[in-house]
Amino acid sequence: MSVETNLKADPLDSRRLLAFQLIAKTGSLATAAKAMHLTSSALSHSLKSLEEDLGCELFERRGHRALLTGAGHRLLPRVERILGEMKSAREEQRMLNQWGSGVLRIGASAAACQYFLPDVLLEFRECFPDCELDVFSVDARPAMEMIRNGTLDLAISLSDGSSEGIAVKPLFDDEMILVVSPRHPWAKLRCIAAKELHRQKLIIYNRDSLSNEMVRKHLKLMGAEKVSYLTLSSMEAIKEMARVGLCPSIVASWVAERDLQAGTLKAIRLSGPPLTRKWTAIWPEQRPLGIMAQTLVGLCRDVTAAPPFTTLA
Repeated sequence: MSVETNLKADPLDSRRLLAFQLIAKTGSLATAAKAMHLTSSALSHSLKSLEEDLGCELFERRGHRALLTGAGHRLLPRVERILGEMKSAREEQRMLNQWGSGVLRIGASAAACQYFLPDVLLEFRECFPDCELDVFSVDARPAMEMIRNGTLDLAISLSDGSSEGIAVKPLFDDEMILVVSPRHPWAKLRCIAAKELHRQKLIIYNRDSLSNEMVRKHLKLMGAEKVSYLTLSSMEAIKEMARVGLCPSIVASWVAERDLQAGTLKAIRLSGPPLTRKWTAIWPEQRPLGIMAQTLVGLCRDVTAAPPFTTLA
């Protein structure tokens, strides 16, 4: 059989690949044609088109038998992998389209993961027990980048004012406060002027975080320019340093709520404009939220709708 060489860069036709696989497995065009609900003539034409497309013979005909050539033997494992991947992709999409099934990739700060996301996810699981959740502990700016490049479906994040390529839904505002040990000289103060923090050492969150940047800018604007900082990446460690009396810490009011109620920390508000942050749900602008992500955003709003999450009065 003479086959005209006609190499192409276009993807191979999946129906032709399936026909090739069935003929290779059964050794019979008639049997393969019956499995595909085609006539033997139609299947033979499909095979001929595939061979012309590839520029080589795939089978040697011996009577009613079709035996793989060397080229056919080399092609078969690739075709089986390709068809297997296509089958897996179809099954995965079928599962994603089923109510409450699929994977939801969520990003949130370490504090959110620790202090309010567990309550959100507990309720979410009641609504969608079959949904697989991948939760990433990530700060605001990396979360935004992960949303833009498609690594995350949804993030619970502080807002830095930028929104290019990102859809944003406000969740709640919070206020950053100063906390000290009950034994600290400032423990009886209810309020302190930012300028009184001049030349003081304060403990704040991770140097590379958006919160760190906001604290530094706010204190500088309020007149506390020569403050020195100890930065930690754990909110529990930050509070513990303040509890033992090392030096004051600046944290969100909701992060310190249990400690304040227990009396192991004392809160001091900064005078002047409050140091507030805006929390948002963000997702890729070009991809509307599915029902599961919408539900999770709604639960975040419900859980954070009352103090200590809302801005202090």
